[in-house]
Amino acid sequence: MNRRDLLLNEMGISQWVLTKPQVLKGDAQIRLNENVRLIVVCEEDHQTSRLFSDILLALGLQKSEYQWLNAEQSQRLVFQHSPIIWLIQAEEQAVKIAKNFANSTAWQNTCWQDLTYSAHKRQLWQQMEAYSNHLEKNSDSRNPTG
Repeated sequence: MNRRDLLLNEMGISQWVLTKPQVLKGDAQIRLNENVRLIVVCEEDHQTSRLFSDILLALGLQKSEYQWLNAEQSQRLVFQHSPIIWLIQAEEQAVKIAKNFANSTAWQNTCWQDLTYSAHKRQLWQQMEAYSNHLEKNSDSRNPTG
């Protein structure tokens, strides 16, 4: 018996079945819903912070219109539309991730704590303002009557 089988045997598990065998076949992609207009790539979870709530409000986004991922998850992301990518990563990691999204609009901050400084926050708001038209166009193209 190998080590894995010994450990499983010690836990009283004589047989096991993969619940998601497709993952071993390379189907570990994360498919993004078409209604997602903002992708946040950050290792820490700040989705419930007041600042992030204010950002969603300023962009006119509902909770179903953004996706919060870590760097590893972002590498498996697949989408056909043009959401905005917000990279909250150290410079080296952000450059690596940005290569995967070369044709997408990207905002970048090195860490969430930077946004406690007025200058960094102002820069983010300026980026948001510059791309608010992009968000509105995407919304209008999915909702031709509204």
